[in-house]
Amino acid sequence: MAITAGTSEYDRFGPWIDEVRVEDDVPRLYRDHPIDLGAARLVLKVPRNITRRDATPDMDLYDHLLVLGAGQLTVLSRRVAPRERRGPVPSGYDVRTVAIDEVVAIRDVVSMLDGHLTILARDGQALSFRYNGSGRRSIAQLVDALRGDVLPAQSGGYGWSGGYGDALAKAAAALAGERSAMALDREDMSLVGDYASIASRVPDLAPWAWHGRRVVAPQGEGASGALRRALHVLSPMTLHGAVVAGDDVALEVFGRHQWLVRGKAPVHSASRLLVPFGSLDAVQITPHDGYHGAVDATLALGDARVELVLPEGSAAHQLFEEGSALAG
Repeated sequence: MAITAGTSEYDRFGPWIDEVRVEDDVPRLYRDHPIDLGAARLVLKVPRNITRRDATPDMDLYDHLLVLGAGQLTVLSRRVAPRERRGPVPSGYDVRTVAIDEVVAIRDVVSMLDGHLTILARDGQALSFRYNGSGRRSIAQLVDALRGDVLPAQSGGYGWSGGYGDALAKAAAALAGERSAMALDREDMSLVGDYASIASRVPDLAPWAWHGRRVVAPQGEGASGALRRALHVLSPMTLHGAVVAGDDVALEVFGRHQWLVRGKAPVHSASRLLVPFGSLDAVQITPHDGYHGAVDATLALGDARVELVLPEGSAAHQLFEEGSALAG
């Protein structure tokens, strides 16, 4: 049987994210882009979010090609037509890059089969893309590789001294005596598992603070406040749990896809936030402006910002507050 162009790519197509090791593995859409596979640390191809039965041999079947090279991450992305515009799909692909020493935070989120990786740069720009959640293990491989590259680039080698890294570590040590062994209710035990999975690959990573989910009451006075509270009885707001961990070079936070979620349906999403201490300039704690018993913790990372929502008085709240005080 004659093999037509694209058959090999089509035959291997599926929802999984594959590592690219040889030229033949590069999706044809991206083959005109110069890629030194021998010098690259990791190259991954991210498939389109379509079923196998909807794929055809003449399609470009990969949404992204991720190339982690020396000093930068390059993301090649298939061009797609905006949803609001009808007509032919634009051809070609876009190229985005971020320098490794400019990365200040990485967040990987999966909710059901909807995956989303975001890489924040010091200038506030975000490089992000979606992927099928079944490929999260491969994305974790990329995040681990970035962790290994970003941290030495920012600290001049492993081991960060001074600033918020030391302050948070000292605060965690001071609060350790007030905590029992890490334990959460059954609905949040997966957070412990998420932490343990990363700790198995990062031996010095230790749990610093943790809390389970809790229902929080809306703020508001008068008739509008009473109406909000009544509506929340039918569809309560849950502030979800988290495990905050760290080693001598980075902060890691394991939680859900969103901090606050309305409704009574179970939430089984997962997120991993990685913040190198070399990128952390300040932490600001303020009361949440919508719900009682919650505080906002804003991580300042150059021009970038990362927002956490924590239970008021929780171990995580105390950790960031004490760390901020120690950092001066």
